[in-house]
Amino acid sequence: MRPRVTLVHGFLGSPADWADLLSALESGIDCDCVSLRRDLDCSSVAHAAETLAKRLAARPSELLVGYSLGGRIALECAASQQLQGSRVLLLSTSPGIDPSVDGASARDERAKEDDARAARLRADGIESFIDAWYWLPLFASFRSHQSFAEACLRRTDSSVEPDAEFWASCVAGCSPGRTVARWSALAELASRTTLAVGAQDERYAALAQRAQRAAPNLRVHTIENAGHVLPLEAPAECARLIESILREKP
Repeated sequence: MRPRVTLVHGFLGSPADWADLLSALESGIDCDCVSLRRDLDCSSVAHAAETLAKRLAARPSELLVGYSLGGRIALECAASQQLQGSRVLLLSTSPGIDPSVDGASARDERAKEDDARAARLRADGIESFIDAWYWLPLFASFRSHQSFAEACLRRTDSSVEPDAEFWASCVAGCSPGRTVARWSALAELASRTTLAVGAQDERYAALAQRAQRAAPNLRVHTIENAGHVLPLEAPAECARLIESILREKP
């Protein structure tokens, strides 16, 4: 039987963001690329995870892959929906904001920050928002990558996924300030979970070290010469990681 992989893209993205990764995968792997806008209820990470679990029940996968927001949805799905048999690969994914570590006000501050982003998206439109979004320090290496210009065009192409109202609702509803932190779940999921980060993504590399301390059996993989946007900055390396996980015995 051909192994199946389910892939969930990140904020502002689309299934097209996986194209280079899919091209690099060896033949014989079925891939189900989920669209946040078309396929999931992204009013919250919890609701998106519930919808994803129903999709996985109908289309079982050996491996669930999520990038960034897609990774948070995948982690929530694995933690709350008790997936049977699926392994999980989290790309550039945070387990969430833990007030006991990050500060009592951290969740409220992030929720307000994401509400402000939603308001700007509705007021200024998606093109203006994307220009500002990708100037965040998190995306420094992505801005210099060969895939950057094309990815930005996709995000404003009306035939793909742009939908200012959807993404505004998504950034607010799926804010880490409104999402259950899943640090404690990592220990339970560690035996079937891999977390990958880019070596140039200092913020998420530090989160990965913290995750490994919280869950010593968690496998953490660092991809050299890449930053936060792993599906586009390092598609071949992500493909090799997927193949490696699929070769392992459950």
